[in-house]
Amino acid sequence: MAKDISAHIRELLFRHDCVILPGFGAFIGNYFPSRSDRKEGLFEPPSRKITFNRHLTGNDGLLIGHVSSVLDVGYGKAREIVNEWSGELRRKIMAGKPVTIDLLGTFSLNYEGVIVFEPDLTVNYLLSSYGLSAYYRQPVRGLDVRKKALEKRHEPAVSQPSMRSLLARAAVIGPILIALALVPFNDRIFKSNIEESNLNPLARAELEFNREQIDAERASSAAEYPLTERAGTEPVTTEKTVAEPVTKEKDVAGSVMADKDITAQVSAEWPDARHITDRQPAETTVTETRRAAEPEAVQPAAGRTMAVVVEDYRYMVILGSFQDEENALTLVEQLRREGYDPEMAGGPDGYLRVSAQAFPTLDEAKVLLTKMRREFPGAWVYKAGIRQ
Repeated sequence: MAKDISAHIRELLFRHDCVILPGFGAFIGNYFPSRSDRKEGLFEPPSRKITFNRHLTGNDGLLIGHVSSVLDVGYGKAREIVNEWSGELRRKIMAGKPVTIDLLGTFSLNYEGVIVFEPDLTVNYLLSSYGLSAYYRQPVRGLDVRKKALEKRHEPAVSQPSMRSLLARAAVIGPILIALALVPFNDRIFKSNIEESNLNPLARAELEFNREQIDAERASSAAEYPLTERAGTEPVTTEKTVAEPVTKEKDVAGSVMADKDITAQVSAEWPDARHITDRQPAETTVTETRRAAEPEAVQPAAGRTMAVVVEDYRYMVILGSFQDEENALTLVEQLRREGYDPEMAGGPDGYLRVSAQAFPTLDEAKVLLTKMRREFPGAWVYKAGIRQ
């Protein structure tokens, strides 16, 4: 008699949505949301119900690997146990006898000779609803809201402020009101001895333009009427020539300092109007120049280098998945003795995938897949990426 492995199938259904029994079919868990029936007063929590698909018969290694790990046997021995139980189950059903698997459901044949599965709806395989069961909520009867007594509401009386609190408020608010009343009669607070400056950029530009016009007028008048200064007995003629400004935009503070320098030089040359004569001696020219602002050189932004990642693929012929590393290594040694180049790769839920050999193209992998499926019906091709 074959060993019963239904308990292992139920254990896997709590953690996986699909458990395949090789050569027989697959048990699939479907999610159902919570349901409430107001008419009957029934409430059901969220659940996972089991259905059966007779077309999924390939071996994905999940059930055999679990049996191998729990029973502490090799992969080949675990596969024999699973195949014996599924074969016995099929023989009983085809003989026309209904077969019931505890906490899963009942298998039988219909009038067309097709296997039919009737699930056991009393078991909830959804872990998030563990401990919750359906219950009936009976409606409350005999309650008439019209007979409910009206409760008297006791509203607290409004407290009157005491004289002490009124005096405290008056002591705080009184000085503020007096100060606000005296503000219109004291206009000295609006006067200020601080010199104000205009930050308007248009006003600064107009001031600069006027200053340039004054400098130009001074230069033209100095060129027209040369001035002669008497120093002792020998007259010395001094001519003031101001060069026309070159810059388009200057700082106001720089212009003021430049005007002060020019005024100081002219005052030194013209100490008093009484010493001015009409003589024509040698002349000394004083010229004011202004330096144009040079634009700063803009360094071009350094170029950026984009890293290019090239991906290549290799096709691995997977023969099975194992939870126990020792079983996977046993299959690897067997394949190596047969002349293959086996590899182990990580899979989902901590399982180890064993590959007979890897190929650079899919066509080469399909050739070996066809050959290996004679011994391993559940073999398949896995496309692995190689990052370079």
